[in-house]
Amino acid sequence: MNMKNDDLYNNLVNLLKMFKNRPHHLAKYLINNSSLDNDFIIKITKNDKLKNIPTSDDLPVYFSDITKMNDYYNSFIDNISDNIKNKTKEELELELNEKLDTFINNEKFEDAAKLRDYMYKININRNKK
Repeated sequence: MNMKNDDLYNNLVNLLKMFKNRPHHLAKYLINNSSLDNDFIIKITKNDKLKNIPTSDDLPVYFSDITKMNDYYNSFIDNISDNIKNKTKEELELELNEKLDTFINNEKFEDAAKLRDYMYKININRNKK
C-alpha cells in the first residue's frame, strides 16, 4: 500500500471503530454519504445469502487466517458459488471466462486475478482466444 492508501485504511478503520456495536447507524451513515459504489450496492441488494443470515449478535465468527476471512465475507457478495449449483461445467467455464475477459478489458486486474485464482481452485481452465 502506498502512503495515500495507508491513510485511507487507517482513517476508515477509525471510522468503523466509532460505530462499534451500532451497525444500523453505520449502514445509514454510509448510505447517506454515498459511500458505496453501484456494483457493491447491487451485490448487496440482490444477495439471498445476506437476507438469510441470522441477526443474532451472539454468533462470533473466528478465522485462522486472512484468506479464510476474505473468502467468508466475499461469499456473501459474490454469487459465483450460487451459479455453480445451477450450471454445467461447460456453461460455468464459458461464463467465468467471459467475466474474466470483462475484468481484463475494464482494467480491473485485482478482480481478474481473484477470479483467475478461483477458477484454478475449482479446476476451470482459461480459454485462450
